[in-house]
Amino acid sequence: MKSFPRTTALQLSLWIILLILFTACSNRAPAVTPLSPPPATEDLGGLSPEAFATLNSLEKVADYPLYVMHYVGGYNVRDSGSALPKGSDFACSLFAGLGESGDMVYGRNFDWQFSPALLLFTDPPDGFASVSVVDLTFLGIDPDDARSLTDLPLIERNAMLSAPSMPFDGMNEYGLTIAMAAVPDEYSSDASNEPSKPTIGSIGIIREILDHARSVDEAVALFRQYNINFSGGPPIHYLVADPSGTAVLVEFYKGEMVLLPNEAPWHLATNHLRCIAEGDGGCQRYRTISERLSVSKGQLDAQAAMQLLAEVAQSMTQWSVVYNMTSGDLNVVIGQAYDNAYPYHLDQARP
Repeated sequence: MKSFPRTTALQLSLWIILLILFTACSNRAPAVTPLSPPPATEDLGGLSPEAFATLNSLEKVADYPLYVMHYVGGYNVRDSGSALPKGSDFACSLFAGLGESGDMVYGRNFDWQFSPALLLFTDPPDGFASVSVVDLTFLGIDPDDARSLTDLPLIERNAMLSAPSMPFDGMNEYGLTIAMAAVPDEYSSDASNEPSKPTIGSIGIIREILDHARSVDEAVALFRQYNINFSGGPPIHYLVADPSGTAVLVEFYKGEMVLLPNEAPWHLATNHLRCIAEGDGGCQRYRTISERLSVSKGQLDAQAAMQLLAEVAQSMTQWSVVYNMTSGDLNVVIGQAYDNAYPYHLDQARP
């Protein structure tokens, strides 16, 4: 048997050792270069982290303008001045299409003077998530200044933090949807006034219902808990609907709350008290909506609902919105630009 010379065996051993060391080094993880420290956080300027995040979420989506904002954290609006300003002259159209074979939809035209709008998403820790539309004028923001809110430093957008107190219409995560429409000033003192009940503003009650009602019945129960304050603005009535196909028009007449539930798979309201009205109340918009819903048996998809809103729009229609109470989808049109609807979605609660 042939043997290697001693020197050759020694050399071979050295080569094996070097090969093992080389292999170990080549498999070693590469050195990690330390990451640069994150950039310094912007000074909050006295804002809480929640307020900072809220104001920083503001996005301008249309030049009319229309903004979108996501409110972070909780708020307390029950005691805020949420009654409408004196001399307001609203002329709105509301309807709920509740046909059994389709999705439940709710259409709304907000008719008034020039109104920069905010689509507001809220999810308070003590209530339900919702989406609502706010007229920025009622937050004390000058309409001309409202065109450039996203150009302002966050601290100068501070008025936006009171936005939850001013929902003119909205839908929550259970599909419960509510909006208001003005009625004649002669009914300003007709709201109930029971000393044993707390008082809430005529718009503040909308926020209370969006945050805490899952159904029309629960919304009515909340209405019963409060006196509604119409002082400083027009008296209003409220159309409330939910995805079960239930709707009710809540009105106030001679100190009493009057409930007018739907008697068909639809409901509607414009700007007259239905509890004392004859026929269509002399309102062409009411007549048009009623006829269309009757023909369709209350079944409208989102496109047909928006077309109906366009048909009854007036020169002062500021925004039109269609809420799909079944799916959580919504479409917003600003300034009557009906060929350019903005789609959004609110996740719906699941049992």
